[in-house]
This record gives sequence, structure tokens and C-alpha cells, in this order.
Amino acid sequence: MTEKKPLNLKSNLTVALQSAAHSHTPWRILVVDDDADVHAMTRLILTKIVFKNRPIELLSAYSAAEAREILAREKNIAVILLDVVMETEDAGLRLVKIIREELKNNDVRIILRTGQPGQAPEERVIVDYDINDYKAKNELTSQKLFTSVIASLRAYETIMSLNKTRHGLEKILHSSDSLFKIQSMNEFASGILTQLSLFLDCKPQGIICIEESTEVEIQPLSGLPNNMKIIAATEEFECCMKCNLDESCGHKALAALMHRSIVERKNQFDDKYTAFYLDTNDNKATIALVCSENRIDEHDRNLLEVFTSKISIALANAIHYQKMVTFEKAAVTDFLTGLNNRRQLLRLGMPLLALANRSNCLAVAMIDIDFFKRVNDDYGHDAGDIVLKKVGEMMNERFRRMDIVARYGGEEFCILAPSLNIAQAFELFDNFRASVANTEIQISNDATIKITLSIGVTTDLCPDLDDMIAAADYLLYRAKHNGRNCVIVK
Repeated sequence: MTEKKPLNLKSNLTVALQSAAHSHTPWRILVVDDDADVHAMTRLILTKIVFKNRPIELLSAYSAAEAREILAREKNIAVILLDVVMETEDAGLRLVKIIREELKNNDVRIILRTGQPGQAPEERVIVDYDINDYKAKNELTSQKLFTSVIASLRAYETIMSLNKTRHGLEKILHSSDSLFKIQSMNEFASGILTQLSLFLDCKPQGIICIEESTEVEIQPLSGLPNNMKIIAATEEFECCMKCNLDESCGHKALAALMHRSIVERKNQFDDKYTAFYLDTNDNKATIALVCSENRIDEHDRNLLEVFTSKISIALANAIHYQKMVTFEKAAVTDFLTGLNNRRQLLRLGMPLLALANRSNCLAVAMIDIDFFKRVNDDYGHDAGDIVLKKVGEMMNERFRRMDIVARYGGEEFCILAPSLNIAQAFELFDNFRASVANTEIQISNDATIKITLSIGVTTDLCPDLDDMIAAADYLLYRAKHNGRNCVIVK
């Protein structure tokens, strides 16, 4: 018969993990006992244990009251080795109730240790109290203590992993709702950095870049592909808006990580940065890079894969919305001045006229730039465009938000101004005429000109908006006939 070798307890306790780095976050174990010798012996047995590359950190409390204070103050305590009889015969059991019900800590694993089992019968305690193990001190050898602690640490790790998954999924759902409400690319770029930073529990500092075309020419690893455009950068990365992460950028590690994310079309991680590849299914890429001081473990990475897939859907939604807004704006906006065009004027003006017919108050103005052809002939059509833009800018600045301002055609503008009687209308438009007449317009580096306006305004309501515009246009020509640079109101 083969002779059995004696159990090497020291070797067992270190479980061949002593070579692991002790720089990882330690497991925190709280010893609660009024016997100092128990603390000393527990420390002797557990101090050198390393489990899953993490050492043990022991905290001591010599009464239930002291333990309560520690638990209320300290976080991430994994296991409590708890005596029953301390300042009272049931102090330990009362502390269990406090931990679970008052402190709402259902994660920590509680191993009850008692030197007087008769004071707390095992069957009753296990049923009545939320503890995870029950040991009599006289049976709790070094080996059994080691086994109980390791089993409790493994259970605590599983609970924390499940909690992390639950909290992560809650963050994903909350963030997805927020991002789906974002409708412009600028807001999206800011929102994505904020939401990713919240997910990673770090400050919202990072970079967003987007692929502008599908023709990718890969540059050296120190820079981005030449079709990537940085659209947002925060805090320390704002300087990258100018250098575009090329050879002149001081964040070479950052640039290399983003480059790898683009080439491999997937998320990339290192000790400081996380580059998220966002796929919108249109052969274009968006990369969100976040700087985080927190270590991102494998569990976090799996959740982030889910999160980035949701963000990708939100991104595709934002891009689609932006295209729709661009097309719609082009259909209703004058491309030169940015004002409403004639089509939009009529669309917005009809309900405004219907409302005015009930309130009996609406002014319609037609405005023409005097001698505009002379500006084009003398200074060129580029100068004429500058004049039109300037007049448009001044209209946006001077008229009220409720007024509908539009370029009607050529050098003519039309304004619908509700809630104005004839005297108020004259004051509003004459003030604007005078302001334009006194403004010098820079048409080149060494040339400025002044222009004047002729304005016709009608306050006589008609059932049809075209009729009111025609009436204002007639008054405009009367203003021109009267010498220009004047306002005629009827």
C-alpha cells in the first residue's frame, strides 16, 4: 500500500498563487470578535492567501457596534467572520439583522463563528438569519477556515458579477433612451462621450471621429486614415481638433489605438484608453475614444460590446435624421441668405393669416434694395451676394422671433409681422430702413458701400395671402416712385 503523504497546510493555503502580483485590489475581510487572540490567529492564517491574483486585506472590529461603524463607512467588504457572543449574548445575531435590513447589504458573505453553540443553535440560526456559513470555533481548523473563506469569496465574486451585469444593463437601457432622443450630430457626439463615460464611471473626456467617405487610404499607424474627421473632443484632447491625430499630435498611443480600431473594425482596449468602433451598416465608421483611469475587465468588455451595438443604432438614427433635416432645410431655405424661401413663406403664412383674421392684426411688408443692379455692375456679383447676406443677417437680428422673414426673389424680401397695427408697423420697418441706411457694408478688403431700402407695408387683411403680398408690392413701387429710401404703410 502506498503511504499517504502528510498534508502540507502551508502549501495549501498559498494554493500556488504566491507568485501572483499583489498590486491587484485586495479581498476585504472583516473579523468581528471580542477576543484579541482570535484576530491574531485569523490574521496569521489568512494574511498570506492570494486568491485569483488578489491578496487578502483584514479589517478588525472588537464589538458589534464597532463593526456596524466600519460597515457603514467602508465599501467592498467581501466576507465577515462574525462572533455571536460579544457585548451581549446575541450581539452577532443582532448585527446580522442590521447588515441585511438596515445597511441593506445583501452582498457580503457572513460566516458565523461561535465558541458557545448552545447559545445560538445551528438549525435555528441558519433558518432565522441570513448567514452563509456556521462554524463552531473548536471545529474551525486552519484548513476549514481557509476552505470557508475561499468558498465565500467565490460566492461574493459571483454575486458582484451578477450585480455588475444588472447595473450595466440598466445603464445600457437608460443611455440608449437618451441617445435615441438626440437628433443632431453635434448633440450625438457630445452625448456619446457623456454616456460612455457614465458607463465607465469616469470623466467625459475623449474624442469622436467619423468617416466621411468609403474610400479609405490607410496612413502609417501614427495617424488616422485620411478620410476620418474629428467632430468632437473634450478636455485634454481639444488640441487634437487641429492636429487630427497626425505626426504632430502628442497622443501617439491614442492615435495608434484608434487606427487599429478602424482597421480591425472592432473595439480596442489598453490600460488608459478605450476605442469604440460604431458600425452603422453603411460602410462608414465612427470611433469614440474615452480616457478612463478605471481598469476595464473582461466582464465590462462584454457589456460594452452590447452597449456599443445600441449606440451604433442610435448613431445610424442620428445620421438618418441629419440627412432628412438637411434635405428639408434645403427645400425651404434660401441658400444664400439662410432666410426662408418663397415656398416656406407661403406655407407658414397661410395659418398666420387665418389667425390674423380672428385677431384683426397682421402687417405684410415687401422690401427692395435700391439700385441693386448698380452694385452688381460696379462691384461684381460677389459684392451683390455680400450685400444680400448682410441684409439677411440684419433682418434676423432686428425683427422679432414671431415674424416670418423670407427672401422673395432677387433683391426682394417679404416679412409677415403679426400683432402690429398701422402705427406700430411703420415704426418697426422705418427703424429697420434707417439702420440699414446707416450701415457700412464691407464688400472687399479696401471697399465699403452703403445701401438703402424701399419698403411697402399693408395692414389691410385679405382672405388670400397672395393678395396682401400684391398690395404690399404695390406700396413698395410707390415708395420707389417717391424717391426711394422710404416706407409707405397703408
